[in-house]
Amino acid sequence: MFSLAQNYLTRGFWGDEAWTSLISQLPYLQMLKTTAADFHPPGFYTIVELVYKFLPPTEIVTRSISIFFYILTIFMVFKLASETRGKTFGFLSCAVVALNPIFFRYAFEARNYTMFAFAATASIYFLIKLSALQPFGIAQGGQVQGKRNFWLYILFVFFTALGIYTHYYMFFVLAAQGLYLVLFDRKIFWKIAGAFAVVGILYLAWVPFLLGQLKSVSSDYWISQIDWKHTHFEALLRILGGEDKNILRPVLFWLSISLGFIGFLQHLRQRTFEKPYILIWFWAIVPFILATLPGLAIDGFKMPFRPIFFWRYLIPAAVPLSMVIVHAAQKLPNRLFAVSIGLVLVSSSYIDYNTFFSYPSNFKQVYSGQIIPNLDESDKIVTVLPSFAEVLYYRNRNGIKNEMIVLTEGLVRSSGKSLLDAYAANKVVTIGQMPAGRYWDLGPGPSVELKQQL
Repeated sequence: MFSLAQNYLTRGFWGDEAWTSLISQLPYLQMLKTTAADFHPPGFYTIVELVYKFLPPTEIVTRSISIFFYILTIFMVFKLASETRGKTFGFLSCAVVALNPIFFRYAFEARNYTMFAFAATASIYFLIKLSALQPFGIAQGGQVQGKRNFWLYILFVFFTALGIYTHYYMFFVLAAQGLYLVLFDRKIFWKIAGAFAVVGILYLAWVPFLLGQLKSVSSDYWISQIDWKHTHFEALLRILGGEDKNILRPVLFWLSISLGFIGFLQHLRQRTFEKPYILIWFWAIVPFILATLPGLAIDGFKMPFRPIFFWRYLIPAAVPLSMVIVHAAQKLPNRLFAVSIGLVLVSSSYIDYNTFFSYPSNFKQVYSGQIIPNLDESDKIVTVLPSFAEVLYYRNRNGIKNEMIVLTEGLVRSSGKSLLDAYAANKVVTIGQMPAGRYWDLGPGPSVELKQQL
């Protein structure tokens, strides 16, 4: 019963998840204003806010949105893979993507990564469908075929726009698409250019806020400089092998790297690269490269802007990398193919099992075990910005009415500050100094201490 009630789905929110829930509980226009003042597009929070109109803002409800898009992504992977190399490739790609440790882990996180992955996969799928069409307006098959082609354009525009309203790294996916079209499918470039233009028009309303966000983070943002010895290796290690250290993580990682390299060598030797294969590789690699460029410093030369490379934003790359792995394995002799794919699936399943049945301690347990049994009506709850979202979320979830104070000490303009400002403006919390009297001091960790200030 412990595993059924206490697992990775039902565990308490950590900071970013609590941030998701709190911003999505604001009135919609205030939510838009708050996320515009931070560094996030509003797409995912719009979906969460819509769900909250009908269901309570619990951990399971909020995470179920990510699970929903996780399932949709797997479905779209099947459509994409089947379109390029048949149903066997489709089923195998679905299995490897579904069990990919990092993608599985963040299917149970109340964040926008699975929605981003779904939008990106659908955009790539409809780009491939569009590349196979006759020039728009002279499609073979008459009016019915022409109407079908029109809807392919509409769906490509919709999912591409959904992607850039979900996560800014979708722009890197669009860059991968554009680079692929220019280098390898130039004859259809202008056929797609109109669709890209429509996406740009649909995004115009958010451009001023994006520019403001770029300006605000140019001098103050939490992402650190790139460490060439560790940053990219660590990103690939986590995306292919998962976040947590275990006995099978290095096996899965190096097997995945080997299969991808073998597949590339096979194509190089045969001197044939299928267009969908090239597009999927671009989808996997180009975002890594482009995310590296801002703030890049080499021998005194420095690119403009601050660094924006963060491995978690590249989680959707698990989709194309998984497809590349399956593609390479299918080209091996039958026995090697079965062993390699079997080992990928077994290793991934082992890591996923350990992930799902983990139940890390956080503010959910702190409130239920330490605060609620000993809380007086006059006690205050004190915290700092890094812990603010979790502390407020569980204060609200437990129906606690005690005053909550966020200390000004160390308070700077950074990710999360806009949400604090919104709740302070709504008089839900107070930004101030250490209060007099008895109070609960809740800090990162999580940590908790009952204190008395005279």
